[in-house]
Amino acid sequence: MHSTLRAAAALLACVCLAFGWAPQAAATERGPVGWASTGTGTTGGAGGTVWTVRTRAELKEALANAGDPTAPKVIRAVGDINGHEADDGSLLGEQDYAPGYDLAKYMSCFGEDGTTWSDTRHDYCKQQRQLRQTGSNKEKARFGQVHVVINVYRGQAPLYALGVGVESAIYSERNVFRYDPILALAAYGGEHFHDTGSWFNGRPARLNTVASGLGPTDDVGGDPAGIYDYRPLTSPAAVEHHVLTHAGAGRPYDHP
Repeated sequence: MHSTLRAAAALLACVCLAFGWAPQAAATERGPVGWASTGTGTTGGAGGTVWTVRTRAELKEALANAGDPTAPKVIRAVGDINGHEADDGSLLGEQDYAPGYDLAKYMSCFGEDGTTWSDTRHDYCKQQRQLRQTGSNKEKARFGQVHVVINVYRGQAPLYALGVGVESAIYSERNVFRYDPILALAAYGGEHFHDTGSWFNGRPARLNTVASGLGPTDDVGGDPAGIYDYRPLTSPAAVEHHVLTHAGAGRPYDHP
C-alpha cells in the first residue's frame, strides 16, 4: 500500500468504499450502480455513514466505522494522507516498525498456498473519479470483471493506469487520459481487455491495439450496457466537466 493516499479522486457508489471527509454521520439514499446494482454483496456504502477524513488517524477511525467495520460506509479523503503518520501527527520511522516484526508471521496471513485473499471473484465498477500524480494500481484488476467508465487520469504516471491482472476482464469506456499514452496499460497475467471511446490528450485512444501487443484479447465476456443501466458521456470535454464538477469530497454527487 502506498504511504500517501492521493485524494483528488472520489470512489463513488460503484464500489464498497469512497474516499472523502472527516467523521460525519450523513447517511445517503443513493443506491448502488454498476455491478453493485446487479446483486448482493456490494453496497457502495448506500445507507451508511459518510466519513470525511484528513489524517491517518481519522482514516483509521472511519474504517472502524463506530465499531462496525463491515457495515456500509462512504469514506472521502481531503488532501494527502500520509500512511507513516502516527495518531499524534508525528512521522513514523524504521525504528517504529521494526519492533515485533516477524516475516514468517506476516507471510502466514496469506495461507499456505497464498490464495487466502487473492482468488475470490469480485465484479465492480469504477466511475466518475479524477486521479492525479498516482504511480500505479489505479485499476489493477484480478479475479473478476471490472468496468472503468468516465474517469479522468492526469499527471505523470511512472507505471500504469490500467493493469490487467490474473483472471480479470477490464471493460474501459469513455475515460480521459492527460499524460503520455504509453503509460496507460500494463498486463500482469490477465488475458482480457477492451476499451471503447477513451481519449489521450483529446484524441481517440488506441488501447485495444496496445492491449493486443501486450497479449490480452478484447473478449471481456460482454458489454456492461446489456447488464445494468448507465449513461456514458460522449466527449472528453463532457467527461472532464462532469468529473471535475462532481468527483471529490464536498462536491455535489450526480450521475451523468
